[in-house]
Amino acid sequence: MALLNRVHELKLQLPNEHHSISQYVEHALHSIDIFVEQHRQFVAAQALYGEKINGTEERLFRDTISEIKAQLVATLEKTVEDFAHKGDKHWKNHYQDGVE
Repeated sequence: MALLNRVHELKLQLPNEHHSISQYVEHALHSIDIFVEQHRQFVAAQALYGEKINGTEERLFRDTISEIKAQLVATLEKTVEDFAHKGDKHWKNHYQDGVE
């Protein structure tokens, strides 16, 4: 939930016509959460069937998912910074193709 709160904060910093960018990130985070839940159910079914679950692999999966979510929010933060400094000739954009 902390990531979604951050996305909402960043949305407020975007120009109104670009709020859909933050909405995309929200949808992507929600999609990842659904994927994680499906994975959890699959692993639980495997465990019920008698398969041995590798805890190291599960931890790696969760760590990777957390990093992907953090990168999505970090990308949104950089985009918001580029919007905030639009027109500033001393600002070096994070994304050379611009934000428009």
